[in-house]
Amino acid sequence: MGAAYEILSTPLAYAMPAYYDRHKPALAHKPVRVPFGAERLQSFVYWEPATVAHNAVVMWFHGGGYLVGTPESMANAADAYLSQGYRFVSVGFRLMPRTPFPAQIQDAFIGVKAAAAWLQSETSWHGSIIVGGSSAGGMSAALLSYGRLLQRHFGLDTAGIAQRICGYVSCAAVLDADDMLLDYAPTGAVGDALLRAGVKLPATRVRGRIDRALLHDELRAYSPITLLNQEDVPAVPYFGIHGVADATSPFATENTFAKRLSERLGSEAATLRAIDDRRWQHMVTTVTLYKRHVEEDPLLSELFLWLDAHDS
Repeated sequence: MGAAYEILSTPLAYAMPAYYDRHKPALAHKPVRVPFGAERLQSFVYWEPATVAHNAVVMWFHGGGYLVGTPESMANAADAYLSQGYRFVSVGFRLMPRTPFPAQIQDAFIGVKAAAAWLQSETSWHGSIIVGGSSAGGMSAALLSYGRLLQRHFGLDTAGIAQRICGYVSCAAVLDADDMLLDYAPTGAVGDALLRAGVKLPATRVRGRIDRALLHDELRAYSPITLLNQEDVPAVPYFGIHGVADATSPFATENTFAKRLSERLGSEAATLRAIDDRRWQHMVTTVTLYKRHVEEDPLLSELFLWLDAHDS
């Protein structure tokens, strides 16, 4: 029933009229798209409110299972954050299968580094960074927040960017290796072909059958939960929103992440709002949530109160 509801509700979620289509927040100027790589999707889009009310900038990643989406597709999310006076950056990334995983993670780190440099050069921003995302994009945001080795590999620490991350927002976004890739690839030759088309790791480069246990171990480097096992977990607070009936992104994974983060950083570091309404599934959390008026929606109001408390 959950999967059927998700499939049937998806077109309605995208077609639902947005509050902000009729009440757009004032912008300082038109959105600006800035490339950071050779392909068009290797770009970020920047929205600036007419009145900036916060030091932090929001850097966001769209959902779509790393298969679909563009940075421009986050216009409704941008409007919600702009209405509260936040600068908003939607960071794009190349998509599978044309560009196999983990290129999407690489683009996330390179894109955030490029966006921070551009903001410091072209705007008055010199504050902190809130990273977040919907569905698969939120997994990239989690790795940016807690992936100490990845931060070092891409130079976010030496550029002073990792130290500026002051919050992580997840909209049905915390996924583990099995959730993201292995669970959707059937066993046998067909599944192996799909994995080879979509993933470029040592386990998928060998001839013959793919050793899925080995591939799982290789994917653990990109698992937000695994990152919380490292000795030095970055002290980044987290706010998650997830429907317990989500048939696309398992609630149990996000719940495990929240509990583990609380164990490592203290109970105040992790806030997870579990939505018990069985109609509150993946598309509600990742698409229609940001088509609502912030002051009239209790969940969005709580999120922005949390953001304001962590803005620095």
